[in-house]
Amino acid sequence: MTAIKPLAIRVFAPADGAALAAFLNWALCWLLLPNLAFLPITIMGGPMRAPEIWLCGAVGLVASWFGYWIRLAAFFALLVYLTLVFIASMFNMHVSMILSVAALVLDIRPAASPEYLVGGALLILVLALAARQLRRPGKLRGLQWMAAGAALTYTFATADYIRARDGATAYNRLAPADAPFTSATQQTGFLTLADGKRHVMIVVVEAMGLPTEPALRARLDAIWTRPELAERFDISQGRTTFYNSTTKGEIRELCQRWGDYTEIVAAEPGCLPATLARRGYATHAYHGFSPTFFDRDRWYPLIGFERTSFRDAIEAQGAGHCPNVFPGACDRDIPRLIGRDLAAAKRPQFVYWLTLNSHLPVVANAELRTEDCRQLGPALDADYPQVCRLFAVWDDTAAALAAMTSRPGFPPTDILIVGDHMPPFTQQASRMKFDSTKVPWVLLRYRPSRAAT
Repeated sequence: MTAIKPLAIRVFAPADGAALAAFLNWALCWLLLPNLAFLPITIMGGPMRAPEIWLCGAVGLVASWFGYWIRLAAFFALLVYLTLVFIASMFNMHVSMILSVAALVLDIRPAASPEYLVGGALLILVLALAARQLRRPGKLRGLQWMAAGAALTYTFATADYIRARDGATAYNRLAPADAPFTSATQQTGFLTLADGKRHVMIVVVEAMGLPTEPALRARLDAIWTRPELAERFDISQGRTTFYNSTTKGEIRELCQRWGDYTEIVAAEPGCLPATLARRGYATHAYHGFSPTFFDRDRWYPLIGFERTSFRDAIEAQGAGHCPNVFPGACDRDIPRLIGRDLAAAKRPQFVYWLTLNSHLPVVANAELRTEDCRQLGPALDADYPQVCRLFAVWDDTAAALAAMTSRPGFPPTDILIVGDHMPPFTQQASRMKFDSTKVPWVLLRYRPSRAAT
């Protein structure tokens, strides 16, 4: 009996006030503080974070046995990882994609967004609090305290799972191995439009999702079926499945498969630009942001684009600069440049344009024409300002396309417009106003009989 008692004392540490204080400080440092910066968006219905909560508990159980500087380093590394995973989840990306563009952070202006400023301030506050609290005792001595830590972690993770499970399909949307392929270019038979007698064009509209509410869907339809376009084009509409982020949407439409740009390491003759180039089409890609963002300057030529125009070149040709979290050439100015090139072309053209200004979050800004948004009515604008600003940018883009096609001398051109993914709003109420599996497409087929009247 005397041997059993010391063993029990070693396994089960005394449940005194010091042990309780250490347990509470452990819970504060490793469960509450690491997740505090993400709490505002979590309350609004952010992505499921149960696995990250489990990770916090596991790291805390191990790190609590080491010295202060190791604990602080572990906390900092954990916070960085949690931030990267959170951003990746919000934008339907794998965390490796975030890491692949980390060196290009200077191209981004997060300070333009109040949401990012608040998030950054919370992260700094959390790190400062952790630096202070980690100096206090937080080692879980005794099996009962370790079990209590595991139980508390389980409780928090389960509560988060229950909170987020209904909206889980709106985040981390990855293509399963057996997912049947579909795309707007496939559904519309885009290659059959390229008969060598007219130009063809694809516009991938950043964050253009499919509204779930009839009123919003009608508003989106009105943007792309406006009278100026209906006068010159036969308009058809549809929807297609999307997975993941923008670059996956590009591969979906341009290369007719589920995949991503990281898989493109050599020339791909099966992609649309390469196929059309073999048919005698000149191929030209436009994007108003940095050419090195997601390596577009590398893989665009590999899939068949002979020419590429990015932010600096587009602005040098006369496009304005639009500030945003992703600052770059104004979308509304690019169709004018495209129209000029199409009118001067001596051979058939395939033009691809990836828009930029509707990349979330869209800030309230005069240059973007979003500072006083009334696109959806004052009530909806007041409750969902990000949704309203998104529609305002889309409307500007459609108006610019309509102006391009209405200019004298605009040549016969068929235009396919398609969204890349649903808009990744931080507020779940806004996010759930869009289909979590489908994006819309609009096909404008040039109608020479009316265009000539």
